[in-house]
Amino acid sequence: AVIVILYGLAVLLRRAGALKEEHSLILARIVTDLFLPAIIFITLAGKSIRLNQLAPAGVMLALELSMIALAWTVSSLLGFDRRRQGAIVFCSAFGSSAFLGYSIITQMFPDQPQAMTEAVLISEIGVGYPIFILGPLLATYFSARDSTAAHPLISSLQFFKSPVFFALVIGLLWGILGLPGDENSFLAPVFKVCQVLASALTPTAILSVGLMLKFPKIRDILLPLGIVVAIKLLLKPLTAGVIAEALNFPDLWKDVLVLLAAMPPALLGPIFLKRYGGDGALASALLLAATVISTATLLLVFWIIG
Repeated sequence: AVIVILYGLAVLLRRAGALKEEHSLILARIVTDLFLPAIIFITLAGKSIRLNQLAPAGVMLALELSMIALAWTVSSLLGFDRRRQGAIVFCSAFGSSAFLGYSIITQMFPDQPQAMTEAVLISEIGVGYPIFILGPLLATYFSARDSTAAHPLISSLQFFKSPVFFALVIGLLWGILGLPGDENSFLAPVFKVCQVLASALTPTAILSVGLMLKFPKIRDILLPLGIVVAIKLLLKPLTAGVIAEALNFPDLWKDVLVLLAAMPPALLGPIFLKRYGGDGALASALLLAATVISTATLLLVFWIIG
């Protein structure tokens, strides 16, 4: 409901002339160059990576990579151009594990704090790290107009000059070296600023995605949406459930893993595509449609798995 309402506000602001479609690129750059580095830094700098209870996170990471490969292969075989392939790949692989997943988990497991602990591990390692690292790389690849492979691969290297990359490196080193955090009186303002910037990421991202939203013709979106629903909303969570059963995960781990795998596409997908010149409009439409459809597929997945 929150996503749909903010989408609606963006559309109303665009129609009223207060914001324009081209402003979505400005907002996308703010998200990727300011808000996203802030949340990456405080997430990594504030904690060290735990070695226990990482099995579900590893499964999610493997699923992310598998869904990228599958969506890429399917969209290529069906003859989609590179920019439309990018929208399909992003919406088929990466899910909204933090924004929507955390909220649902707090309602499903109100008296089980270990559920949220496991959700954070799965979300950060299995979803967050892949989209933070691979997101810009994939976006620059699928945004390239050149028909050869060399140009997009060279463009992808621009990620290593981006604020996201430096935030990843600094945050990882900060956590590994055990440097002081917000408990230090001199560093507290820095971490507070990062927290404020991080809190602005979600509403700004939704507004940006909403501004780039164009209502396509049904025939133009039906096949891409069918791929996203089949891969992201059905195959991915069902596969997660099968693997969890095969590995004898506790019921809590299994439920959290399946729930996060069944979440609709992540907001950062259209943001990355818009930022680097991809088909953000198609990704935005797929995201909104898949989010609405996920209210039914989520129940279906848990009914099938049991």
